[in-house]
Amino acid sequence: MYNRYHDIKKFVTDPEKLQIVNGSEVYISSEEDYDIVVDLKEHKEEFESLKPFIAFIARNICELDNTAQKFNRLHSGESRFPFDLELIFIDVSHVILEYWGTEVNTQFDVVFEYSKDKFTLKKFGMIQDIPADWEKAPILKGNKSKQDKKKSFLHGIIHWM
Repeated sequence: MYNRYHDIKKFVTDPEKLQIVNGSEVYISSEEDYDIVVDLKEHKEEFESLKPFIAFIARNICELDNTAQKFNRLHSGESRFPFDLELIFIDVSHVILEYWGTEVNTQFDVVFEYSKDKFTLKKFGMIQDIPADWEKAPILKGNKSKQDKKKSFLHGIIHWM
């Protein structure tokens, strides 16, 4: 599923073409394409000044989604990612991606901090305070090989006996 939002032509990347609809929503891709919306909520008065940043998010949405999928794969060990990106929220220096389940009725947030022209993963669902070097650090519970899991299970059985 990596690069599923790679077709940049399906996104609004020109700040002048962005428009508010439904009170506080800004479509960065059409409903026919990816149907992704930035919800400005209490930031709609800042819309004009946020236009360049919203367009920047649209240009980088594939990279952000790939990062979310990679974190999920390392954390859970699952190669599937049955979630679609539906909403984006902007809060000061954070970009919040809201994912909705495609197979199960669920949703969760993935939070990125934006600083110095770089997005850094900070939160994935209930997992908070993700370190900047999460790809290298073996801190994630689900980041175990199948062999390690088998060893842990066997060790538990031996300890129980």
